[in-house]
Amino acid sequence: MSNTYFKLRHPFNFSPHRFELGRPFIFNKSYADNFFFLKLYELNEDEYPAFYQYHLEYFLKENASEEKEFFSYIYELTTTRISYYKQHTPFGSRHILNKESLRKCNQFLKFLYSIDQWNHHKSLEILLAEKEEHIQKLKVNIEELEGHIKELNQYESAEKISITEGKLATVIDLFLQLQEQSSPDERKLFRSQTQSPWYKMLSRYFLHGEKEIPINTARNYFPANKKDKLIKGSDVADEDKIFKIIPNKKQG
Repeated sequence: MSNTYFKLRHPFNFSPHRFELGRPFIFNKSYADNFFFLKLYELNEDEYPAFYQYHLEYFLKENASEEKEFFSYIYELTTTRISYYKQHTPFGSRHILNKESLRKCNQFLKFLYSIDQWNHHKSLEILLAEKEEHIQKLKVNIEELEGHIKELNQYESAEKISITEGKLATVIDLFLQLQEQSSPDERKLFRSQTQSPWYKMLSRYFLHGEKEIPINTARNYFPANKKDKLIKGSDVADEDKIFKIIPNKKQG
């Protein structure tokens, strides 16, 4: 059983949907393709998407198939009709009408190009060329990424610094103290726009005992706004504040 591609109007229905195909008193499915183009010639270019969608939905409802088949059928139908008009002599009595019909078909074909997710309109040679171009771009991207990785690996260490078990908060307190230090000329010793370099350095290059320091755990100790209330358990307790960094007065 052949598929039904288009929604035809019923005979004696004088108020059909504007996208339904056919003429009053004529209900012959063998004319469906011609009715499709007769309706297309009546439409404006901005109506093509709705027109296509209307018959697509009907096709999917009536047939156990997918849009790819519907699109392929419409595409072949349109290109065949374009070839038909191009073969006609420009001196015939229907030249003006054929020329306008050809223009409409080319407009519709342009719309089909825009929704062709299956590259149906592209030749094998074009597809292979595009694929090769895509492969070359990927190779360039891979080379760039390998270069970045090689550069980053220069800063990787063979091991991490292990903080004595239970003294993570003490080291964090030292980090916090370092942020507040100034040189003898009263300029900040360390400057950073955000706190991320500090907690990322802690998570990346230190261990707590033998365990990794989760970056979210480290982040909790370094809020973006130092005046913000810390998450419960992220404040350094007084008993963990073992050391105090004191400037050397001889350098003052």
